[in-house]
Amino acid sequence: MGLADAQNESARFALLLKTSTALLETFNPRTTTSDAYFQDAEFLQNPLLGEVELNFVHQVFYGCHRYSKLLKLFVTSFIYKEPTTALRSEQPLYNILAYLLFFRLEEVGIENLRQFVNCGYGSPPALSGLLQYAMDKEELEKWVMEEWLKHYDPCFLEEEIMGRLHRKEHHLRPLLNEMELKATGMLKSGGEAGPPGTVKSKRPLTDFQPFNLTAVKPRLIAEPDHHIEKDLIANPVPGFLNKTNLAKIADERKRQMEENKAKVAMKYSAADEFTFETAQRRDHASVLEELRAKAEEKFMEECTFQPQAAKRIVPRDDAMVRQTVASVLKEDARLRQAMAKDAELLKQYEAELHDASHFYEWQEKMKKKDDMDEEARMKERLIQTQLTRESAKEAHDASNRLKGIQAEHQKRGIQAQLDVRDKEQEAELEEKQKLVEHTCEEREKARIAEQEVLSLKQETAEQRRKEKELEMSKKKKEEELEMDRKRDLIRQIRALERVPRESAKVFDRAEAPGHGLLEEMSMAELKERLKVMHAHHQRALFEKRERQLAKKVGEVSCECGRDQIYHYETWEAVVCSRPFINESSGKQRLQDEAKKDRQRGDVLMEVAARLENKKKEKKDQERRLRKELHEIATKQQFQMNSLEALEGHKNADQVAGLNREVLRRQNRMLQEQRSINQVQARERALRYKNAESDHQEYADMQDLVDRRTQRARQVERVFKKEVAESFCHARDLQRSHELKQIEVGGHSANAYMKRIAHTSSLPALPSDDFTCKINSMLS
Repeated sequence: MGLADAQNESARFALLLKTSTALLETFNPRTTTSDAYFQDAEFLQNPLLGEVELNFVHQVFYGCHRYSKLLKLFVTSFIYKEPTTALRSEQPLYNILAYLLFFRLEEVGIENLRQFVNCGYGSPPALSGLLQYAMDKEELEKWVMEEWLKHYDPCFLEEEIMGRLHRKEHHLRPLLNEMELKATGMLKSGGEAGPPGTVKSKRPLTDFQPFNLTAVKPRLIAEPDHHIEKDLIANPVPGFLNKTNLAKIADERKRQMEENKAKVAMKYSAADEFTFETAQRRDHASVLEELRAKAEEKFMEECTFQPQAAKRIVPRDDAMVRQTVASVLKEDARLRQAMAKDAELLKQYEAELHDASHFYEWQEKMKKKDDMDEEARMKERLIQTQLTRESAKEAHDASNRLKGIQAEHQKRGIQAQLDVRDKEQEAELEEKQKLVEHTCEEREKARIAEQEVLSLKQETAEQRRKEKELEMSKKKKEEELEMDRKRDLIRQIRALERVPRESAKVFDRAEAPGHGLLEEMSMAELKERLKVMHAHHQRALFEKRERQLAKKVGEVSCECGRDQIYHYETWEAVVCSRPFINESSGKQRLQDEAKKDRQRGDVLMEVAARLENKKKEKKDQERRLRKELHEIATKQQFQMNSLEALEGHKNADQVAGLNREVLRRQNRMLQEQRSINQVQARERALRYKNAESDHQEYADMQDLVDRRTQRARQVERVFKKEVAESFCHARDLQRSHELKQIEVGGHSANAYMKRIAHTSSLPALPSDDFTCKINSMLS
């Protein structure tokens, strides 16, 4: 009974790990959230998972997603460090165990952690290596701490992650030893007493010692017989070498750069630059470059070493070289080699004075041998060429026949597939016909709903049409008022135009100025004459350029003619000096051609025999291949018929279950669509109500504005009338005063004054003109 309970517990812990691993593997953060995915996951509907188990899986899934960066860096470094034991397929399992070790060790407990590790889900060597890697602080600092510090606070890593785990090291040590023993069969620690069955090595550890190699003896160099006394006096160091250093050069470059920046800043002001929205974004590349430059500058501040210039030593005269035994022997050997070379040259000269008849006989013999070898090689090459040509033809024909056989086989297979596809299409057509009948029944309901919506839209359109007619009538009234105002302005402008104006003389480009000068011309005539002169000048330049080019081409053609005459004379001399062909060479050529024809006939006979044998072999091979393909096609046809019958019997229950599932899904979708339609209808009614209220508020606002505009226009008309009357009264007073002055002062008999008096006797036009001016100024 105890063993059965232990197995049930192991299966329970393994089920928790499998469920959590499946969640992590199938979760995609780009498409959904963690909570939504946890609620919709199908494999969480397992009846073996109770409320406590689901709560554990949810917390583990949320924690792994929250600390995904830390766990991913840890697991990736572990896989890279231990490639022989760690498996990439178990990466989600390593994430879960790392989360339990780093964040939930106190809540889970050592015993439950031992159950998770020993439940059998995961390879023991990998789990043992994971525990040892998590407990090794030096390895963590070496492999993963630098990447952790890029994302997390150092205090959090030292105290909450690594510190909390290493404070539990003495409690986790038995679990580490147990997993190490389970993975390797032995414990690496030799001082501790392991459990029964532990295997420990009795061999002592190897102490590394350096090899006992013979030390190299120093080579003794003989001292010179006498000391060479040589006084070397060096020239003084040039002064320009110590005048500057790296710091001064850097300061000079920096000063020049600042001056250039100041000049550029003075040339271009900040107001001339465009301001884009993208300029306000943070440029990560520039920030990174700036940080890199600061780090490099800080690193270069430590480079303060300035080496001293080396003193230059210049010798005053050549040194004396002492002759040694080796140098004397070397000169003697060089002299003996020169003497031996001279003796060899003399011997070669004496040997070459003999008769060369033996050499000519040997040369003739070797030429004949080379000719025979060449004829044999050409014969073999002809045979190979004929064989290759015929074999290529036969291979081409065989390939065509083989392709024909394969094409027939493929046609039969394709015809079988077409038959199967026709059956499937017929079944699909029957299903679609049923769907069409069902759709036609539902379509009548849609037409009724469309008629209701259409009637509602017609009522709304009629109401909108009436509102537009009211707005058009208001707009027409406003346009009439605007037209009256414009007519008034036109009358005022016409009255102003009746007043006489001074007209200035307009400049005419086609008329002469008339200053009394010789050959005067208008502005247009002057421009045309300038264009004619410019065209004449361009034409003269073009003709001059053409004459120069023609002259150059004539010189080049004369030089080429002289070169051709010289080459023709040379060729004629060479042809005349060629010797006649000997008649004996023609007979020898005829004999060689007859011999070659006989060889070619032998080659053709041999090639024909070989080709006949190959044709027989190809035909036998094609016959065997056609028979094998026919047998294979027959066998496949029998297998397909048996498989179709077996699959039809096997999948009958599955098809029935799928039909039930389709009906349930269809009912659920109809219910969801019905609820969506109800919500949309309520939203549509609410939008229509809000639109009516907005329209009513807009109409009320229009009425209020119309009333205020009418009152303002009435006040404006009263004000303009009062101003016009005041101006008319002032004008009348001024006119009466002027008339009195004229009567008192005289000048009434002047014709000009009479015309003015006659004009002033027409009071209607000036008064209206003046009133219109005042009204236009006030408006």
